[in-house]
Amino acid sequence: MDARPMELIDLLQGFIDAEPRLDIWRRYPDITEAEDNYTDTWACAQVSGQFAAFAREHGWEAVVVHADEPEQPLAFDHAWVRLTRDGRSTDVDWTARQFHNLHAAEGHDPNVLALPWPLAWDPVVIAPDDHLIVGRYGTITKEDR
Repeated sequence: MDARPMELIDLLQGFIDAEPRLDIWRRYPDITEAEDNYTDTWACAQVSGQFAAFAREHGWEAVVVHADEPEQPLAFDHAWVRLTRDGRSTDVDWTARQFHNLHAAEGHDPNVLALPWPLAWDPVVIAPDDHLIVGRYGTITKEDR
């Protein structure tokens, strides 16, 4: 039996327990104006960098994936984390719910908001450098520090 899924679940739960501010992103977009303003300085790059460091402290290989130039015209630059262990990778996006208005002009797209939080996917199945919701980006860089 493969113990990896439980280890991943434990890692995600450990980060949730260690960082109570994540609740803003769990509830997004149903947050207060003050919380929304806070996400301007604690957004995808900051959350991803913090999670990558946490994951490395707990024995995972972790890089922050910085994605620029999305093909989807309503999308914007974004960041998420690629975890690797035993040759298998999982992408994790704590702030994906900000794309609730990407495919539904009025926002609150139930197809996005019903996705698990944090959003996690196998990059081999989707495409190595694509985002599960946004799709393809023109430029991808990976930061491993």
